[in-house]
Amino acid sequence: MATQDPSLPGNAAVPVLLDFLSSVPYQLTAALVRLGPHISALRQLAEVTSWSTPWYDSWLAIAAWWALCLLLELTVQYLLPATFLFVYVVSKWTTPRRTSGSPPITEQNLQATITDLVVLQSLLPSIPFEFNESSLSVSVRVCAILYIPYLIITHCVSLRVLFGIAGTILLSWRAPWTQALRKTLWKSAWFRWGVYQAWSRLSGRPLPVPTVSTRDLTVEHERNSARFLFMVYENQRWWMGLDWTAALLPSERPSWCSASLQPVPPPSAMTLPGDSVVYVGDGKGGREKRTAKWAWEEAEWRVCVRREGSAVVRVEKPLPTPKGEGPGESQVDKVDGKVRESQNADGSGEDVQEDDGQNNNDEDPETDPDGWVFGDNKWENRSAKGGIGKYTRYRRWTRVAIVNETVEVVGAGDVGIEQQTRHNSTSHSRESSVDNDRGSPLRQRLKNALNRQSISPSSSS
Repeated sequence: MATQDPSLPGNAAVPVLLDFLSSVPYQLTAALVRLGPHISALRQLAEVTSWSTPWYDSWLAIAAWWALCLLLELTVQYLLPATFLFVYVVSKWTTPRRTSGSPPITEQNLQATITDLVVLQSLLPSIPFEFNESSLSVSVRVCAILYIPYLIITHCVSLRVLFGIAGTILLSWRAPWTQALRKTLWKSAWFRWGVYQAWSRLSGRPLPVPTVSTRDLTVEHERNSARFLFMVYENQRWWMGLDWTAALLPSERPSWCSASLQPVPPPSAMTLPGDSVVYVGDGKGGREKRTAKWAWEEAEWRVCVRREGSAVVRVEKPLPTPKGEGPGESQVDKVDGKVRESQNADGSGEDVQEDDGQNNNDEDPETDPDGWVFGDNKWENRSAKGGIGKYTRYRRWTRVAIVNETVEVVGAGDVGIEQQTRHNSTSHSRESSVDNDRGSPLRQRLKNALNRQSISPSSSS
Protein backbone atom coordinates (compact mmCIF):
# COMPACT_ATOMS: atom_id res chain seq x y z
CA MET A 1 0.00 0.00 0.00
CA ALA A 2 1.33 3.41 -0.92
CA THR A 3 2.19 5.74 1.92
CA GLN A 4 3.00 9.39 1.96
CA ASP A 5 6.54 10.67 2.06
CA PRO A 6 7.88 10.85 5.63
CA SER A 7 9.31 14.32 5.04
CA LEU A 8 5.85 15.75 4.52
CA PRO A 9 3.69 16.88 7.44
CA GLY A 10 0.89 14.67 8.61
CA ASN A 11 -1.88 16.79 7.10
CA ALA A 12 -0.13 17.27 3.73
CA ALA A 13 -2.07 14.39 2.20
CA VAL A 14 -5.42 16.15 2.50
CA PRO A 15 -4.78 18.92 -0.09
CA VAL A 16 -3.42 16.30 -2.51
CA LEU A 17 -6.67 14.33 -2.39
CA LEU A 18 -8.78 17.47 -2.67
CA ASP A 19 -6.70 18.72 -5.60
CA PHE A 20 -7.00 15.36 -7.35
CA LEU A 21 -10.77 15.19 -6.89
CA SER A 22 -11.25 18.79 -8.02
CA SER A 23 -9.11 18.49 -11.16
CA VAL A 24 -9.99 14.95 -12.30
CA PRO A 25 -13.55 14.07 -13.38
CA TYR A 26 -15.45 11.75 -11.06
CA GLN A 27 -15.90 9.16 -13.80
CA LEU A 28 -12.13 8.77 -14.15
CA THR A 29 -11.63 8.63 -10.39
CA ALA A 30 -14.32 5.97 -10.00
CA ALA A 31 -12.83 3.96 -12.88
CA LEU A 32 -9.37 4.09 -11.28
CA VAL A 33 -10.72 2.86 -7.95
CA ARG A 34 -12.85 0.09 -9.44
CA LEU A 35 -10.09 -1.11 -11.73
CA GLY A 36 -7.50 -0.90 -8.95
CA PRO A 37 -7.47 -4.65 -8.10
CA HIS A 38 -7.26 -5.63 -11.77
CA ILE A 39 -4.47 -3.12 -12.42
CA SER A 40 -2.61 -4.49 -9.40
CA ALA A 41 -2.97 -8.03 -10.77
CA LEU A 42 -1.65 -6.92 -14.16
CA ARG A 43 1.29 -5.26 -12.44
CA GLN A 44 2.12 -8.46 -10.58
CA LEU A 45 1.91 -10.43 -13.82
CA ALA A 46 4.16 -7.93 -15.60
CA GLU A 47 6.68 -8.06 -12.75
CA VAL A 48 6.73 -11.86 -12.87
CA THR A 49 7.29 -11.95 -16.63
CA SER A 50 10.00 -9.27 -16.41
CA TRP A 51 11.81 -11.08 -13.55
CA SER A 52 11.37 -8.11 -11.19
CA THR A 53 10.06 -10.39 -8.42
CA PRO A 54 11.88 -13.28 -6.71
CA TRP A 55 13.25 -15.72 -9.27
CA TYR A 56 11.07 -18.66 -8.22
CA ASP A 57 7.90 -16.78 -9.24
CA SER A 58 9.17 -16.50 -12.81
CA TRP A 59 10.23 -20.16 -12.89
CA LEU A 60 6.77 -21.14 -11.64
CA ALA A 61 5.27 -19.08 -14.47
CA ILE A 62 7.39 -20.99 -17.00
CA ALA A 63 6.33 -24.30 -15.43
CA ALA A 64 2.68 -23.23 -15.55
CA TRP A 65 3.07 -22.36 -19.23
CA TRP A 66 4.50 -25.80 -20.03
CA ALA A 67 1.69 -27.44 -18.06
CA LEU A 68 -0.84 -25.41 -20.03
CA CYS A 69 0.73 -26.38 -23.35
CA LEU A 70 1.10 -30.10 -22.57
CA LEU A 71 -2.02 -30.74 -20.48
CA LEU A 72 -4.54 -28.40 -22.08
CA GLU A 73 -6.24 -31.08 -24.19
CA LEU A 74 -6.41 -33.52 -21.26
CA THR A 75 -7.78 -30.85 -18.94
CA VAL A 76 -10.45 -29.70 -21.37
CA GLN A 77 -11.50 -33.27 -22.16
CA TYR A 78 -11.72 -34.70 -18.65
CA LEU A 79 -11.23 -32.01 -15.97
CA LEU A 80 -13.00 -28.91 -17.31
CA PRO A 81 -15.98 -28.98 -14.85
CA ALA A 82 -13.67 -29.71 -11.92
CA THR A 83 -11.40 -26.85 -12.99
CA PHE A 84 -14.28 -24.38 -13.03
CA LEU A 85 -15.40 -25.58 -9.59
CA PHE A 86 -11.87 -25.28 -8.21
CA VAL A 87 -11.48 -21.72 -9.55
CA TYR A 88 -14.87 -20.73 -8.10
CA VAL A 89 -14.06 -22.11 -4.65
CA VAL A 90 -10.63 -20.46 -4.59
CA SER A 91 -12.06 -17.10 -5.66
CA LYS A 92 -14.75 -17.28 -2.96
CA TRP A 93 -12.20 -18.27 -0.35
CA THR A 94 -9.67 -15.56 -1.22
CA THR A 95 -12.16 -12.71 -1.79
CA PRO A 96 -12.90 -10.86 1.46
CA ARG A 97 -16.49 -10.61 2.53
CA ARG A 98 -18.13 -7.29 1.84
CA THR A 99 -19.87 -5.53 4.65
CA SER A 100 -22.86 -3.29 4.24
CA GLY A 101 -21.87 -0.27 2.19
CA SER A 102 -18.74 0.19 0.15
CA PRO A 103 -15.57 1.34 1.95
CA PRO A 104 -14.59 4.99 1.47
CA ILE A 105 -11.97 5.92 -1.09
CA THR A 106 -8.75 7.08 0.51
CA GLU A 107 -5.66 8.75 -0.86
CA GLN A 108 -3.76 5.51 -0.34
CA ASN A 109 -6.08 3.73 -2.78
CA LEU A 110 -5.51 6.35 -5.46
CA GLN A 111 -1.76 6.40 -4.86
CA ALA A 112 -1.55 2.62 -5.07
CA THR A 113 -3.50 2.53 -8.35
CA ILE A 114 -1.46 5.33 -9.93
CA THR A 115 1.77 3.68 -8.77
CA ASP A 116 0.65 0.39 -10.32
CA LEU A 117 -0.07 2.16 -13.61
CA VAL A 118 3.34 3.87 -13.61
CA VAL A 119 5.15 0.59 -12.90
CA LEU A 120 3.07 -1.23 -15.50
CA GLN A 121 3.93 1.37 -18.13
CA SER A 122 7.64 1.15 -17.29
CA LEU A 123 7.61 -2.66 -17.62
CA LEU A 124 5.96 -2.71 -21.05
CA PRO A 125 8.44 -3.76 -23.76
CA SER A 126 9.26 -1.23 -26.45
CA ILE A 127 9.15 -2.10 -30.15
CA PRO A 128 12.72 -1.74 -31.52
CA PHE A 129 11.61 -0.84 -35.04
CA GLU A 130 8.81 0.98 -36.84
CA PHE A 131 6.51 -0.45 -39.48
CA ASN A 132 6.38 1.22 -42.88
CA GLU A 133 6.05 0.24 -46.52
CA SER A 134 9.63 -1.01 -46.79
CA SER A 135 9.32 -3.10 -43.62
CA LEU A 136 6.12 -4.64 -45.03
CA SER A 137 7.93 -5.82 -48.16
CA VAL A 138 10.77 -7.20 -46.04
CA SER A 139 8.29 -9.05 -43.80
CA VAL A 140 6.58 -10.62 -46.81
CA ARG A 141 9.95 -11.75 -48.20
CA VAL A 142 11.06 -13.25 -44.87
CA CYS A 143 7.73 -15.09 -44.40
CA ALA A 144 7.90 -16.50 -47.94
CA ILE A 145 11.45 -17.80 -47.43
CA LEU A 146 10.74 -19.31 -43.99
CA TYR A 147 7.43 -20.93 -44.95
CA ILE A 148 8.96 -24.22 -46.17
CA PRO A 149 11.23 -24.62 -43.10
CA TYR A 150 8.20 -23.84 -40.92
CA LEU A 151 6.20 -26.68 -42.50
CA ILE A 152 9.10 -29.10 -42.01
CA ILE A 153 9.53 -28.13 -38.34
CA THR A 154 5.80 -28.42 -37.56
CA HIS A 155 5.75 -31.82 -39.27
CA CYS A 156 8.63 -33.14 -37.16
CA VAL A 157 7.82 -31.45 -33.83
CA SER A 158 4.37 -31.18 -32.26
CA LEU A 159 2.76 -27.79 -31.85
CA ARG A 160 2.59 -28.24 -28.07
CA VAL A 161 6.36 -28.37 -27.81
CA LEU A 162 6.78 -25.47 -30.24
CA PHE A 163 4.36 -23.30 -28.27
CA GLY A 164 6.12 -24.28 -25.06
CA ILE A 165 9.53 -23.32 -26.46
CA ALA A 166 8.22 -20.03 -27.85
CA GLY A 167 6.56 -19.15 -24.54
CA THR A 168 9.70 -20.04 -22.61
CA ILE A 169 11.77 -17.72 -24.79
CA LEU A 170 9.31 -14.86 -24.26
CA LEU A 171 8.97 -15.42 -20.51
CA SER A 172 12.73 -15.71 -19.97
CA TRP A 173 13.75 -12.92 -22.34
CA ARG A 174 14.26 -10.40 -19.52
CA ALA A 175 15.77 -12.86 -17.08
CA PRO A 176 19.23 -11.90 -15.78
CA TRP A 177 20.84 -15.08 -17.06
CA THR A 178 19.40 -14.68 -20.56
CA GLN A 179 20.54 -11.05 -20.67
CA ALA A 180 24.05 -12.13 -19.65
CA LEU A 181 23.98 -14.87 -22.30
CA ARG A 182 22.91 -12.45 -25.03
CA LYS A 183 25.58 -9.93 -24.06
CA THR A 184 28.24 -12.64 -24.06
CA LEU A 185 27.22 -13.92 -27.48
CA TRP A 186 26.95 -10.42 -28.94
CA LYS A 187 30.51 -9.64 -27.88
CA SER A 188 31.69 -12.29 -30.34
CA ALA A 189 32.49 -10.78 -33.74
CA TRP A 190 31.81 -14.13 -35.46
CA PHE A 191 28.33 -14.31 -33.95
CA ARG A 192 27.50 -10.73 -35.00
CA TRP A 193 28.84 -11.38 -38.50
CA GLY A 194 26.66 -14.51 -38.81
CA VAL A 195 23.54 -12.66 -37.65
CA TYR A 196 24.16 -9.77 -40.06
CA GLN A 197 24.79 -12.11 -42.99
CA ALA A 198 21.68 -14.20 -42.27
CA TRP A 199 19.45 -11.14 -42.00
CA SER A 200 20.94 -9.63 -45.14
CA ARG A 201 20.11 -12.75 -47.13
CA LEU A 202 16.61 -13.05 -45.67
CA SER A 203 15.65 -9.40 -46.12
CA GLY A 204 17.48 -8.85 -49.40
CA ARG A 205 19.16 -5.71 -48.07
CA PRO A 206 22.92 -5.22 -48.36
CA LEU A 207 25.00 -4.83 -45.26
CA PRO A 208 25.68 -1.19 -44.31
CA VAL A 209 29.18 0.20 -44.56
CA PRO A 210 30.83 0.10 -41.11
CA THR A 211 31.51 3.52 -39.61
CA VAL A 212 33.44 4.63 -36.57
CA SER A 213 31.17 5.90 -33.81
CA THR A 214 32.42 8.93 -31.90
CA ARG A 215 29.45 9.46 -29.61
CA ASP A 216 29.93 10.19 -25.97
CA LEU A 217 29.61 7.16 -23.75
CA THR A 218 28.48 9.02 -20.66
CA VAL A 219 25.86 7.36 -18.49
CA GLU A 220 22.63 9.30 -18.09
CA HIS A 221 19.43 8.69 -16.26
CA GLU A 222 16.48 7.35 -18.18
CA ARG A 223 14.47 10.21 -19.64
CA ASN A 224 10.96 10.16 -21.05
CA SER A 225 9.12 13.08 -22.58
CA ALA A 226 5.68 13.77 -23.99
CA ARG A 227 4.23 16.76 -25.82
CA PHE A 228 0.77 18.14 -25.05
CA LEU A 229 -1.24 20.57 -27.18
CA PHE A 230 -3.26 22.95 -25.01
CA MET A 231 -6.27 24.45 -26.79
CA VAL A 232 -8.36 27.36 -25.49
CA TYR A 233 -11.47 28.66 -27.27
CA GLU A 234 -12.05 32.42 -27.37
CA ASN A 235 -15.77 33.20 -27.76
CA GLN A 236 -17.35 36.55 -28.61
CA ARG A 237 -20.80 37.92 -29.40
CA TRP A 238 -21.82 40.90 -31.51
CA TRP A 239 -23.90 43.59 -29.80
CA MET A 240 -25.39 46.61 -31.52
CA GLY A 241 -23.36 49.65 -30.66
CA LEU A 242 -20.65 47.60 -28.95
CA ASP A 243 -19.31 45.51 -31.86
CA TRP A 244 -17.65 42.20 -30.96
CA THR A 245 -17.14 41.75 -27.21
CA ALA A 246 -16.59 38.94 -24.74
CA ALA A 247 -19.91 39.76 -23.02
CA LEU A 248 -21.96 36.60 -23.61
CA LEU A 249 -25.37 35.50 -22.43
CA PRO A 250 -25.51 33.82 -19.02
CA SER A 251 -26.96 30.60 -20.47
CA GLU A 252 -24.30 30.04 -23.14
CA ARG A 253 -20.65 29.10 -23.19
CA PRO A 254 -18.10 31.15 -21.25
CA SER A 255 -15.88 33.66 -23.01
CA TRP A 256 -12.87 31.34 -22.57
CA CYS A 257 -13.54 27.61 -22.57
CA SER A 258 -12.13 24.22 -23.53
CA ALA A 259 -13.26 21.95 -26.35
CA SER A 260 -15.91 20.53 -23.99
CA LEU A 261 -17.18 24.09 -23.23
CA GLN A 262 -15.79 24.04 -19.69
CA PRO A 263 -14.54 27.41 -18.38
CA VAL A 264 -10.77 27.84 -18.48
CA PRO A 265 -8.49 30.80 -17.81
CA PRO A 266 -7.40 32.92 -20.78
CA PRO A 267 -4.03 32.20 -22.39
CA SER A 268 -2.38 35.09 -20.55
CA ALA A 269 -3.30 33.43 -17.23
CA MET A 270 -2.85 29.78 -18.21
CA THR A 271 -0.57 27.87 -15.83
CA LEU A 272 1.09 24.52 -16.32
CA PRO A 273 0.73 21.68 -13.80
CA GLY A 274 3.25 21.68 -11.01
CA ASP A 275 6.24 19.38 -10.86
CA SER A 276 5.40 15.97 -9.43
CA VAL A 277 7.57 13.30 -7.82
CA VAL A 278 6.54 9.65 -7.61
CA TYR A 279 8.45 6.98 -5.69
CA VAL A 280 7.91 3.44 -6.99
CA GLY A 281 9.55 0.18 -6.04
CA ASP A 282 12.07 -1.37 -8.41
CA GLY A 283 11.44 -4.94 -7.26
CA LYS A 284 14.96 -5.25 -5.80
CA GLY A 285 14.44 -3.59 -2.44
CA GLY A 286 15.14 -0.10 -3.74
CA ARG A 287 13.07 2.72 -5.18
CA GLU A 288 12.87 4.72 -8.36
CA LYS A 289 12.28 8.45 -8.15
CA ARG A 290 10.30 9.64 -11.16
CA THR A 291 10.21 13.42 -11.49
CA ALA A 292 7.94 15.06 -14.07
CA LYS A 293 8.66 18.69 -14.98
CA TRP A 294 6.46 20.82 -17.24
CA ALA A 295 7.63 23.60 -19.54
CA TRP A 296 6.33 25.47 -22.55
CA GLU A 297 7.90 24.23 -25.77
CA GLU A 298 6.60 27.20 -27.76
CA ALA A 299 7.29 30.79 -26.78
CA GLU A 300 3.89 32.16 -27.81
CA TRP A 301 0.29 31.12 -28.27
CA ARG A 302 -0.87 30.43 -31.83
CA VAL A 303 -4.27 30.67 -33.51
CA CYS A 304 -5.60 27.86 -35.72
CA VAL A 305 -6.26 29.24 -39.21
CA ARG A 306 -7.64 27.27 -42.13
CA ARG A 307 -8.25 28.90 -45.46
CA GLU A 308 -10.37 27.43 -48.24
CA GLY A 309 -8.68 24.43 -49.85
CA SER A 310 -5.74 24.38 -47.43
CA ALA A 311 -4.77 22.58 -44.25
CA VAL A 312 -4.89 23.95 -40.74
CA VAL A 313 -1.92 26.13 -39.79
CA ARG A 314 -1.07 27.62 -36.43
CA VAL A 315 -0.32 31.33 -36.74
CA GLU A 316 1.28 33.38 -33.98
CA LYS A 317 -0.77 36.45 -33.10
CA PRO A 318 -0.75 38.92 -30.20
CA LEU A 319 -2.95 37.92 -27.31
CA PRO A 320 -6.21 39.88 -27.00
CA THR A 321 -6.41 42.53 -24.29
CA PRO A 322 -9.61 43.85 -22.73
CA LYS A 323 -10.80 47.20 -23.96
CA GLY A 324 -9.74 50.05 -21.77
CA GLU A 325 -6.12 48.96 -21.31
CA GLY A 326 -4.80 51.73 -23.50
CA PRO A 327 -2.39 53.20 -20.93
CA GLY A 328 -0.96 49.76 -20.24
CA GLU A 329 -0.02 49.23 -23.87
CA SER A 330 2.41 51.55 -25.56
CA GLN A 331 2.09 52.78 -29.10
CA VAL A 332 5.11 50.70 -30.06
CA ASP A 333 3.33 47.56 -28.84
CA LYS A 334 0.30 48.39 -30.95
CA VAL A 335 2.36 49.00 -34.09
CA ASP A 336 4.43 45.88 -33.39
CA GLY A 337 1.25 43.82 -33.09
CA LYS A 338 -0.07 45.23 -36.37
CA VAL A 339 3.20 44.33 -38.10
CA ARG A 340 3.03 40.77 -36.73
CA GLU A 341 -0.56 40.38 -37.90
CA SER A 342 0.25 41.67 -41.39
CA GLN A 343 3.24 39.34 -41.68
CA ASN A 344 1.24 36.32 -40.56
CA ALA A 345 -1.66 37.16 -42.86
CA ASP A 346 0.69 37.42 -45.85
CA GLY A 347 2.40 34.17 -44.91
CA SER A 348 5.79 35.91 -44.82
CA GLY A 349 6.29 35.63 -41.09
CA GLU A 350 8.33 32.95 -39.39
CA ASP A 351 5.65 32.11 -36.82
CA VAL A 352 3.43 29.97 -39.05
CA GLN A 353 3.46 26.25 -38.32
CA GLU A 354 1.56 23.32 -39.68
CA ASP A 355 -0.89 21.79 -37.25
CA ASP A 356 0.92 19.12 -35.22
CA GLY A 357 -2.23 17.06 -34.67
CA GLN A 358 -3.64 14.69 -37.23
CA ASN A 359 -6.77 16.73 -37.76
CA ASN A 360 -9.42 15.92 -40.29
CA ASN A 361 -10.16 18.80 -42.62
CA ASP A 362 -13.84 17.91 -42.59
CA GLU A 363 -13.97 18.48 -38.83
CA ASP A 364 -11.99 21.74 -38.88
CA PRO A 365 -14.15 24.56 -40.26
CA GLU A 366 -12.75 27.27 -42.47
CA THR A 367 -11.71 30.49 -40.75
CA ASP A 368 -10.93 34.06 -41.68
CA PRO A 369 -7.29 35.30 -41.67
CA ASP A 370 -7.51 35.91 -37.91
CA GLY A 371 -8.82 32.41 -37.16
CA TRP A 372 -12.43 33.41 -36.42
CA VAL A 373 -15.34 31.08 -37.18
CA PHE A 374 -18.67 32.93 -37.37
CA GLY A 375 -22.06 31.50 -36.42
CA ASP A 376 -25.65 32.53 -35.91
CA ASN A 377 -27.33 33.41 -32.63
CA LYS A 378 -27.20 29.73 -31.52
CA TRP A 379 -23.55 29.15 -32.53
CA GLU A 380 -24.68 27.16 -35.57
CA ASN A 381 -24.39 27.54 -39.37
CA ARG A 382 -20.69 28.25 -39.07
CA SER A 383 -18.71 29.93 -41.82
CA ALA A 384 -15.50 31.86 -42.35
CA LYS A 385 -17.26 35.14 -43.16
CA GLY A 386 -19.24 37.45 -40.93
CA GLY A 387 -22.17 39.55 -41.97
CA ILE A 388 -25.93 39.52 -41.75
CA GLY A 389 -27.19 36.85 -39.36
CA LYS A 390 -23.76 36.24 -37.80
CA TYR A 391 -23.87 37.18 -34.14
CA THR A 392 -21.30 34.81 -32.61
CA ARG A 393 -17.75 33.84 -33.36
CA TYR A 394 -14.90 31.84 -31.84
CA ARG A 395 -11.29 30.97 -32.52
CA ARG A 396 -8.84 28.47 -31.08
CA TRP A 397 -5.66 29.44 -29.28
CA THR A 398 -3.09 26.65 -29.05
CA ARG A 399 0.28 26.17 -27.43
CA VAL A 400 2.50 23.12 -27.07
CA ALA A 401 3.93 22.14 -23.70
CA ILE A 402 6.39 19.37 -22.96
CA VAL A 403 6.74 17.27 -19.83
CA ASN A 404 10.08 15.60 -19.13
CA GLU A 405 10.26 12.65 -16.77
CA THR A 406 13.59 11.71 -15.24
CA VAL A 407 14.14 8.42 -13.44
CA GLU A 408 16.67 8.13 -10.64
CA VAL A 409 17.49 5.14 -8.47
CA VAL A 410 17.27 5.98 -4.76
CA GLY A 411 17.51 4.00 -1.59
CA ALA A 412 14.83 2.06 0.21
CA GLY A 413 11.91 3.87 1.77
CA ASP A 414 8.23 4.63 1.41
CA VAL A 415 6.61 4.70 -2.00
CA GLY A 416 3.83 6.93 -3.23
CA ILE A 417 3.19 10.36 -4.68
CA GLU A 418 4.93 13.36 -3.20
CA GLN A 419 2.91 16.53 -2.92
CA GLN A 420 3.12 18.65 -6.04
CA THR A 421 5.09 21.87 -5.92
CA ARG A 422 2.92 24.11 -8.03
CA HIS A 423 5.15 26.85 -9.31
CA ASN A 424 3.97 30.01 -11.02
CA SER A 425 4.30 29.07 -14.69
CA THR A 426 1.86 31.67 -15.96
CA SER A 427 2.29 32.18 -19.64
CA HIS A 428 2.76 35.94 -19.80
CA SER A 429 3.05 35.78 -23.53
CA ARG A 430 2.66 39.47 -24.14
CA GLU A 431 5.16 40.44 -21.47
CA SER A 432 7.65 37.78 -22.55
CA SER A 433 7.35 38.77 -26.17
CA VAL A 434 7.96 42.41 -25.28
CA ASP A 435 11.02 41.51 -23.23
CA ASN A 436 12.40 39.21 -25.91
CA ASP A 437 11.81 41.72 -28.69
CA ARG A 438 13.03 44.76 -26.78
CA GLY A 439 16.39 44.65 -28.49
CA SER A 440 15.19 43.42 -31.89
CA PRO A 441 15.96 45.54 -34.99
CA LEU A 442 12.26 45.76 -35.91
CA ARG A 443 11.38 47.23 -32.52
CA GLN A 444 14.26 49.70 -32.69
CA ARG A 445 13.15 50.90 -36.12
CA LEU A 446 9.59 51.36 -34.88
CA LYS A 447 10.81 53.40 -31.91
CA ASN A 448 12.98 55.60 -34.13
CA ALA A 449 10.09 56.18 -36.56
CA LEU A 450 7.72 57.17 -33.75
CA ASN A 451 10.34 59.44 -32.19
CA ARG A 452 10.89 61.23 -35.50
CA GLN A 453 7.14 61.71 -35.90
CA SER A 454 6.87 63.20 -32.42
CA ILE A 455 9.90 65.48 -32.90
CA SER A 456 9.09 66.79 -36.39
CA PRO A 457 5.96 68.81 -35.37
CA SER A 458 7.77 70.47 -32.47
CA SER A 459 10.79 71.38 -34.61
CA SER A 460 8.61 72.82 -37.39
CA SER A 461 6.79 75.03 -34.91
